Amino acid sequence: MSGRPYLVVEVSGGHPTGLGDFVGDIAFVAVIGTQTYRIEGAGVRNAAGVRFSEKDTANGKDLRTWQVTATDAGDFEAEALSSF
Repeated sequence: MSGRPYLVVEVSGGHPTGLGDFVGDIAFVAVIGTQTYRIEGAGVRNAAGVRFSEKDTANGKDLRTWQVTATDAGDFEAEALSSF
């Protein structure tokens, strides 16, 4: 869902330690409510954190864009960006 942050619980098989973990070709796991999602693609640093382009690995198609940020509590959140 656009506009709602997902808590990132894993990146490339481990616990995220910094925004640099989301740069390049990686996969991360995010949760919202009781739903868990595995998101694969590529991230690039920007002023707000990391802009992440999710890809369909079966055919390379672009799916959606996420903004990954660090919280004051030391967690990481991913928010799907709307395409308007």
